[in-house]
Amino acid sequence: DWEDQGEFARATETYRTMLAVGEPTAEMHFALADLLYRLGDLSAARERYYAAIELDEEYVEARANLGCVLAENGEVELAIAAFQGALVFHSDYADVHYHLAGALDRMNYQDEAVLHWHTFLALAPESPWAEIARSRLGIPPIESEVLSGPLS
Repeated sequence: DWEDQGEFARATETYRTMLAVGEPTAEMHFALADLLYRLGDLSAARERYYAAIELDEEYVEARANLGCVLAENGEVELAIAAFQGALVFHSDYADVHYHLAGALDRMNYQDEAVLHWHTFLALAPESPWAEIARSRLGIPPIESEVLSGPLS
């Protein structure tokens, strides 16, 4: 309820209490990590994403979000590893391909980045991020008329 009301600090304390008195689950750690991220506590969010993965190694959303936090912290090599780990379990996770491509670009791994930009576009051609991917690949923007199809 606290989270729904935007009371993230209170929601964070509630999750911490639940973790202390009950059996921790990957989902609880993930939810707490998301709240901590919203509160700007990247270090604590990082640790909770790791905790979620320790409890459920196939928790691809935790791996993906961990990668984003690591990238935001400037730990790009670790972010790349987190994204690659997510793809091991869910190879068609479009958002992970997008973030991985961006991280690879930051590290100047251009050939690998191009592969993931293309994969992202193949999986999510109408994503709000598709124009960014097209731009990174040097593909001209798609006009809205082309996306909507013929008028007749």
